[in-house]
Amino acid sequence: MLECKALSKVYNGRHVVDNVTFTMRTGRVMGLVGPNGAGKSTLLKMFTGLIWPTGGTVSIDGFDVQQNQRRALANVGAIIEWPSFYLDLSARRNLDILSGGNGTEYERKLREIIHMVNLDGRLSDKVGRFSTGMKQRLGIALALLPDSKFIILDEPTNGLDPLGLIEIRRIIRDYNQLFGTTILVTTHLLPEIEQVAHDIAIINRGRLIAHGEIKTLLAGDNILKVFASPLEQAFELIRKSELPVEFLQLIEGECVQMKISDEECAAEVNTLLVKNGIKISRLGIKRKTLESFFLESTGDDQHVS
Repeated sequence: MLECKALSKVYNGRHVVDNVTFTMRTGRVMGLVGPNGAGKSTLLKMFTGLIWPTGGTVSIDGFDVQQNQRRALANVGAIIEWPSFYLDLSARRNLDILSGGNGTEYERKLREIIHMVNLDGRLSDKVGRFSTGMKQRLGIALALLPDSKFIILDEPTNGLDPLGLIEIRRIIRDYNQLFGTTILVTTHLLPEIEQVAHDIAIINRGRLIAHGEIKTLLAGDNILKVFASPLEQAFELIRKSELPVEFLQLIEGECVQMKISDEECAAEVNTLLVKNGIKISRLGIKRKTLESFFLESTGDDQHVS
């Protein structure tokens, strides 16, 4: 478990990270997102002891990173700003040097991870011949090699094509599900986070503005559109009912629109209208996305990074 309390970092009188407090649950995948310059990289560096906070604390498995760095980071594997591999050396030699691994257990773990990241048969190849996606997968292998219980991946999908994105997504999801590994991922691709992460933390201008389970944060803001005839009668039936809908609107000549909490409510609306002889041509649900939630939370249309 990672826990940060009132974590702050000041550079030249400016709060790059400002009083951030949250807890990351064990065995979960969390996405850390925010606009350019929000303070994500600074947070990761404080999590891993690369820089000290100006104020507040961060602990991993109960050990303060600043006070007891060795024990706090004993089971942490992190790739921040991605490693500069030795391009003229083989993938195997790079992993040996950068991980410092050796021995029978290391060999077993190496084979397991190389298979997981789909680099079987490529360990003898020079890294300079690797594609961007292969280098990203090699970086993930490096983070996993110390038998890490907690993995931090900084922009692991950066610069990848669609097939590369799918591959990295699979690796993150599979490793978490198979081994219960806790994983913290930063990315600017919100649809990717929505597919692999359980939880999310959003920061903007150094402050934490949203944190929690993605399903919970996105719940309750689905828009239901009912295309029916007669439309005015459908509107009146819903308005007079006790169904849990909000912001009911009649859009003349088109549909009845409302906010609903879940798909069960949509089914109840459908049942009500059909029982009263209303002919429904179509029901459409517009679900709240992580992207729309992000834009609402930040209060602007900045690009995510």
